Amino acid sequence: MTLIEWTPEFSLGVAELDNEHRDMIQIVNRLYQQVQSGRYQTTVIDALEELHTSAASHFAHEEEMMRAHNYAAYEEHYADHRRLLAEVTAMVHQCQDGVDDDAVMAKWLYEWFCHHFKTHDAPLHQLICV
Repeated sequence: MTLIEWTPEFSLGVAELDNEHRDMIQIVNRLYQQVQSGRYQTTVIDALEELHTSAASHFAHEEEMMRAHNYAAYEEHYADHRRLLAEVTAMVHQCQDGVDDDAVMAKWLYEWFCHHFKTHDAPLHQLICV
């Protein structure tokens, strides 16, 4: 079962960023499957750390693009990137501490990707890809 399906609305028209978003969706879906199967400690923590690494790299690419285009909402977008990375780190700590609420994790995973994409990435890429 997948949590997030790639849809045309996620396409930004920038191949590198689209591929990175697809990769993150795959990581989120794999993590969701691991949570649903009850494999919490090692596999979920490893997947969260993989998500953090992938997101940090992707965010660096977006931030480079924003600076290159003098993006007016750079500070807000950058701050949301920092918040998202901090949330992944916090989730790793929760898993290490044995907090394993599947429903909370599923909701968090979905919102983690989709909310940021809709509120920050879509407006950025509409400007850049015009």
